[in-house]
Amino acid sequence: MSEEQSWTPTPEVVGVQITSRCQLRCRHCFMRSGPESRQELPLSPLEALLDEMVTWGVRRIRLSGGEPTLHSRFEEVVEACQKRDIGIALNSHGVYSQRRLAYLLKAPIELFLISIDGMHEIHDEVRGNNTFARAVRSCRRLRQAEQSVTVAFHVGAWNYQDVEAVALLAAEMGAGFKLSPIRPVGRAAEAPALPLVDPAALRECVRRVTELRRRYPRLQIQTDFDLLDHSSRGFPAGSGPPSCRAGRSMINVNYDGEIYPCAFFITPERELSAGNLASGPVLDVWHRSAVFEAFRRHTKPRRCQGCRHYRSGCAGGCPALAYASTGHLDAPDPTCFALLSEDKPGGQT
Repeated sequence: MSEEQSWTPTPEVVGVQITSRCQLRCRHCFMRSGPESRQELPLSPLEALLDEMVTWGVRRIRLSGGEPTLHSRFEEVVEACQKRDIGIALNSHGVYSQRRLAYLLKAPIELFLISIDGMHEIHDEVRGNNTFARAVRSCRRLRQAEQSVTVAFHVGAWNYQDVEAVALLAAEMGAGFKLSPIRPVGRAAEAPALPLVDPAALRECVRRVTELRRRYPRLQIQTDFDLLDHSSRGFPAGSGPPSCRAGRSMINVNYDGEIYPCAFFITPERELSAGNLASGPVLDVWHRSAVFEAFRRHTKPRRCQGCRHYRSGCAGGCPALAYASTGHLDAPDPTCFALLSEDKPGGQT
């Protein structure tokens, strides 16, 4: 996309929450999923979306939930993607029945992103008893079956000190490692016992990640917030998107068919829904929605634009974090640590 056109002609990244159902009730779930939830996206509108994706040239979809493997027609969902040569990245908690795991070991899924949010005590505290052991067991079995696995670690103030231990566990299992800050939406906004990561803690987390990359160069580590590792790939100075992909090259579809810029803007009030799958082609929504227009026009304030990291290693932080904290898309990301005293322009990193 050009400087003038800050969004792509068609979506390039597509995510779908195919169900609200989950047998767990994690304390930081952004979807408020649980055993009592039963909503799911029917197969027919999902297939229509997949057909549109083919015309856009999009060849991968991210499926999540809830727990996506609990969709009542999950295997048909996988088959529908395979039929259209669309790869699947599956966001999952890794807690499976024996039958489901047996299917997943052979399923045509390109990537499993399995959540592990700390070692035994911390993970089980937020996700439920024995969930750590079961998630790790699933990761090991999937790797033994030569499935691609990435451990997804959601960073909060209560677990960031476990980053190194979980990263080394991922390396030992032959998995990748991905870190994302928890957004204050869903139950995460209602859980004072699980405080969000603050700028100083996030900076410490990034320093640990940078050190891990140095010590374990073969471990693949992805983050949303690299600023200290100057070897990591960022946006070339003076080019690239002025913010994240939400509404610019990315969409997310909820289990009720509502279309959002990203999953972290889903709220009970639906104020940032751009439309619904039932209303017609997604491409019409993409081109005409006032919601998407807001994401394409917003810019970051001087605090960001004057920072040496902006549009070099950072795209202005996460607008979902800004919106959840202030109600404004263009506000600074409250987890940003770049302008702490020692990270100011001219300071040391």
